[in-house]
Formats: sequence, C-alpha cells, structure tokens
Amino acid sequence: MIPKTGFDKITAGLFAIGAFFGLYFQLSYHKFLNNDTLAYINIAELYATGDFQHAINGYWSPLYSWVLCFCKMAGLPLLPCCYVINFLSAGFGLYILCKLARRYLTHPIFYRAFCLYALLLMLFYAMSTLTPDLTATVFCLSFLLLITDDRFTFNKKIPGLAGAVAACAYFSKSYNFGVVHLFLAFLMLLELAKKNGSRSKLIIPVIKTYGSFIILSFVWIATLSIHEHNLTFSTAGRLNYNLTNPNYGKGFPTNEDLFPPPFENAYSAHTDPAHLLDNYSWSPFRDVNSFFYQLQLVQNSIKSMINMLDSSGAKWLLIGCSLLILYFNRKKGTLLYNGSIHKIGWFFVFYPLLYLPLFILDRYILTSISLFHLLFFFIIQLAWIFINKKIFVPMVTVLLALSVVPFVLLGQRKLTRSSSEYLYYKSFYQHLPQLSFLQHQPIASDTYSMVEVTQLCYHLKCRYYSTWKDKQYESLKKYNIHFLISKKDLTPFSFLRIREKLLLNNKTVYIYEVQ
Repeated sequence: MIPKTGFDKITAGLFAIGAFFGLYFQLSYHKFLNNDTLAYINIAELYATGDFQHAINGYWSPLYSWVLCFCKMAGLPLLPCCYVINFLSAGFGLYILCKLARRYLTHPIFYRAFCLYALLLMLFYAMSTLTPDLTATVFCLSFLLLITDDRFTFNKKIPGLAGAVAACAYFSKSYNFGVVHLFLAFLMLLELAKKNGSRSKLIIPVIKTYGSFIILSFVWIATLSIHEHNLTFSTAGRLNYNLTNPNYGKGFPTNEDLFPPPFENAYSAHTDPAHLLDNYSWSPFRDVNSFFYQLQLVQNSIKSMINMLDSSGAKWLLIGCSLLILYFNRKKGTLLYNGSIHKIGWFFVFYPLLYLPLFILDRYILTSISLFHLLFFFIIQLAWIFINKKIFVPMVTVLLALSVVPFVLLGQRKLTRSSSEYLYYKSFYQHLPQLSFLQHQPIASDTYSMVEVTQLCYHLKCRYYSTWKDKQYESLKKYNIHFLISKKDLTPFSFLRIREKLLLNNKTVYIYEVQ
C-alpha cells in the first residue's frame, strides 16, 4: 500500500497535470470573464492609476482587486492573471485540505478517498467561474488549520496569525466577516459557560485571535466607512437582500434595465451597484405575508444547500447509517479521535447561516462543501471499528460510487459544454480586431449578449449601459448609446443599422449602430 507521503505526491502530480491542461485551454482559447470579474478588474485598474475615490468599493471585496492591482503595476495582462490566481488558489486549497485530512483521517483508505475528492473539487472550481470565491475558501480553510492546531493554546504566534488569516478571509469575501464573528464569539461563550475547573486554556488564545482579526479588519472598515460616510463593513448586503423583495421579482438590476456607468472610468454600473435597488428595501417583519415569504426563502436555501452538498443522497445515507452505528455502540468504549474536529463541525454549521435568508449558489458555500466531505469521511471512519467489514465495505463502496456519479456527470457536461464554449471564445477573440470601432464607445446589449459585451468592455474599454429590454428608441437616446449588441435580428427596428455581423461557431452576434 502506498504511504501517505507517496500518495500526496501522486495527488500533487495529478493536480499539476490538471492545472496545466486547464490553464492551456483557458489561455489559448481566451476563456470569457463574467461581469463580476470585470468589476474586480475595473477596480484594480482604478487602484493602479491612483483613483482611490472610485477604487474604494464596499460592494466588491478588496483583496482580489489589490492582487490584480499589483499585477497591473507589474505590466501583466489581468485576464490571464485571473486564470492563474484561480489555479494557485485551488493548489493551496488542495494542500490545506490534505493537511486537515492528515489530522483527522488516520485510516489510509479514508485519507486517500478524501484527497481524491478534494482534488476533483479544487480542479472543478479552478476551471469554473473567475471569482474570488475559491480564494476566500482557501483563507477560511487556512484559518481552521491554524485554530485547530495542537499548538494553538500555547504558541504565541499562531493565535495572532489565525486572526490575520481570518482578516484576509474577510478582505477576500465580505460575507466572511459575519461568519468569523459568529464562530469566534461562539467559541468564547462555550468556554465561559464551562465551570471554572473545567475551563481549558483555549479562551485566551481565542481572544488574541479575535483581537488580531478586529484590528486588521478595522483598517478596511475605517477606510470604507469614511468613504461611505457611515459605519459599515460592506455595502453588498442591502442590495442582495433587496433582490429577494417579494415585490421585485426580477434578476440582478443591470440584467433588467439600462443604467449608466457611475463615473467616467467605470466600465458599467456593475462596478458599483450597491444602491441600484434602494427603492426596494423591505423587512420580513413588516407584515405576516413578508414573514412567511422569508421563511419560504430560508426553506428553499436549506433545500438548495442539502442538494449542493450531496445531490445523490448517497453520502447523507452513509452519514445516517454511520451515526446509527455509533449510537448503538456508544457503550462499547470511548472513541479516540482529535477533539479539534468539533471546531470544524461548528464552522461548517455557522458558515452558510447568513446566506439562508437570501439564496445560495454552490460557489458561495465552497467552504461548506469542502468541510462536508472532510466530516463525511471522518464520521464513516469512526463507525468503521464497529462494523462487519464483509457487509459494510461493499455497501460503502457502492454508495460512494453512486455519490460520485452526479459529480462525474456534472464534470462530463462541463467538459462537453466547454469544448464548444472554448471554440466560441476563440472565434470571438479572433474577431476583436474588426470591432476596433467600438473602442471607448457607449454600448448596450440585449438579455442574451451580456457575456459578449463584458469581453468588449475588457478588451476595447467600452462603456456598458447594461440591458436594453423595453425596445424603445428613447431609452437608447436618453444615454446617447451608440451601439447595441444582440444575438437576434433586430432589423425591423428602423433606428438600428447593422454595423457588423459576426458568425461565431454556430452563433451569430450582431453589432447595431443606433441611428
């Protein structure tokens, strides 16, 4: 049997091969960026030019833009940098997950199974959307690696370092500010609730971690609060909550209407969308219907989360069976395991809580997905000593295989779709020189062409006025929009003239000039 060290080398080698091919396709075929990533790039460019008044932004977390700013100042193209950052984050994430697994998964079979899951998980998200979610996950996992370290209670440096990493988790994703607060506050309350004689030495290091986290976080909070003229750690929460307003019922505002870029060097209103839905503020406590609507949102979020953690149900079944085995054998002896796993469990519980009143996407809870698999293999490992191997091993093997099927099918669909998408990306990129007339021009799009327009903003520095849905000439002229990008034939509109027609891998993109 291969020792853990040898298996780690194999895992690292497999990741390196996956990263090589992933980066090759993304760099060669010019994988599209989404409008969120364009906003981070826009902010990075503002930092690089010294326009701090507009660069300081409470909607988009700052760390990703800070890293891209240094790349910009070093003369590196920012879109390829986003590809590389994704894979570097995935590599660090895999390393940290394997370190955590070494701590809790002492049985080689479960350790190796988890590492393979982690490998697939990190590669999948490295090749998915270009956003800071993967980077934020790495900082959260690093924070847990430090706070569950055996030396945490007596080492002078680790608590402060854990607080610094927690602050980076906040800088990379504002949502993490609330999660870290909840988690550290809970740990302190848990220790304070114990009787004096049974209190551990944990509380002082946790206070040091908390202090380090607050002090470092306050640097950004103070800067942002001065910029926004009120005390705040983020401006994203209000808009995201207003999106769920029962009276709104539409998608993200920039996907629904025309909005001018908020300042001269902004690519679009998406660069700072914090106040676009201020008129839709609501509270679940304003009336009975709103309260029950909020409960429905929470219920939907829980269902979505359960499905994202394990869409097959096989892992949930194995967890249930393992817990039953542990319960019926609870009097047969004391289970020996690393007790710091309880902190992992509590962090897993706390992490998605603040998303529940809103909505959940899988990349939002990537930290939870990673921890779920760690806890999953840990629970099965505990039950392993009580089971009949002849019966349980085949059952576990079959159920694990079933649990992998949805993931494999998802990966297959992604590869199948990506093969045609990458050809489309490359075809679009090759046509960019003939679209040079769009450089610095005010443009808009229909609902189906927002992704293409995002690329035009990055490559040709267009100013994007969001989505034209009302089909009215007056709305285009209101903002003096010169060009409209669409995948539909809009020649029946007399005020639109085809300036360019791109035939791209079975799709047609029209560039209309507004008369």
